Amino acid sequence: MSGYMLAVCVCFGLVAIGEVISYVTKAVIPSMAGALVLYLILIWCGMPQSYPETAGFTTIGDMAFLMLCVGIGTSVAPAEYVKNIKSVLMALVSVVFALVFTVGIGGLVFGFDTMLAGAGACCGGGAISGIAAINKLNALGLTGLLAVPTIMIVTVDPLGQPIASFVLRKYAKRLNAEDAYLLEKAAKKENAKPLRLTKAGVPYGSEENPSPWFRAWIPSKLEVDGVVLLGMALAVWAGVALEEFTGISSFLWAFLLGILGCTIGVFRMNLFDERSHSAGFLTVLIIGYLFSSMNGITPQSVLSVLPAIIALIVLSALGLGIGGYLSGKMLGYDPVLSAAAGIGIMFLFPGITIVSDEISARAARDEEERKFIHGKIAPSMYIMGNTGFLFGLLGTVTILLPILTKFK
Repeated sequence: MSGYMLAVCVCFGLVAIGEVISYVTKAVIPSMAGALVLYLILIWCGMPQSYPETAGFTTIGDMAFLMLCVGIGTSVAPAEYVKNIKSVLMALVSVVFALVFTVGIGGLVFGFDTMLAGAGACCGGGAISGIAAINKLNALGLTGLLAVPTIMIVTVDPLGQPIASFVLRKYAKRLNAEDAYLLEKAAKKENAKPLRLTKAGVPYGSEENPSPWFRAWIPSKLEVDGVVLLGMALAVWAGVALEEFTGISSFLWAFLLGILGCTIGVFRMNLFDERSHSAGFLTVLIIGYLFSSMNGITPQSVLSVLPAIIALIVLSALGLGIGGYLSGKMLGYDPVLSAAAGIGIMFLFPGITIVSDEISARAARDEEERKFIHGKIAPSMYIMGNTGFLFGLLGTVTILLPILTKFK
């Protein structure tokens, strides 16, 4: 028992130190990246690699990751995907451009297998797609490629977020300079539309009733932690069962089931980070699970793939940004915003939330303008991030990675 408790304390301690690193660096180094790098250094210095498994994180962490995917599926109201169909199309174009740049162009230099192994983590979904790629590579017996997605998980947030922030800041400053907030405020007064409400007085398509057609199945007073976690666990179980039946990644199914749950009224929005009241603990389990995936990485393996990692970051950022910019311009969308949202696909959550919140806060002159700028930025960032995750995961983990077994 003492060995088990020591393993738990070590894993929790690493996560806590990661949080401190994030605070000290003002999120330049995200907490997850800090914890993962520290774990890697410690096991290289001789710390036992068995701690994550002894603590039980290798089993429950897998489920926590899938719960996160369900939560991401509930982060955007279903009607918003239809309302912002241009963002969905821009996400598709961005992911295609990123895959062409990384796997197509980068593959000619660094090898198609190496670039494809890391493409999921930088072309659609960040750490979530990265861990899905790790699971797939293990299942396919391609363990020699594990270092690439594992290192990408560590680097994609600290490198991707500043790039997206830089582009997004230009859009926010333009809104600020044009006094767009004041102009839209006047227009809203003239064009106010009545809301369609449920019998309980809750607007359809809102956070409390995300379905545009059905009332929420579970009364709000019964939506306690245990009920929310049960709903997410059932969605995870269904996603795993569907993977066994279809061969399509359970991560993808969990995400889609989150959207479906909101559409038919089973789920309310933001299950993972707001309603379960367990986001912190589940996040620790996820990071603990990632620790175990790093056990096979050596300093030599890191150095051997470092040029490919740099190429993946650069080429994916270029592909996502150019794809977002060009598709935004073709669809009559603001190309700067679509380029920033395209780059946001690289790291997904929580990076999208962090970037959107920080940029809107720094560009605004008061709280009302902050909400306005955030309202302009967040829908594109979230919808392109979510659908980019869908397209990226489907393209890399489900379709392209299995092809590598034919060339073993």
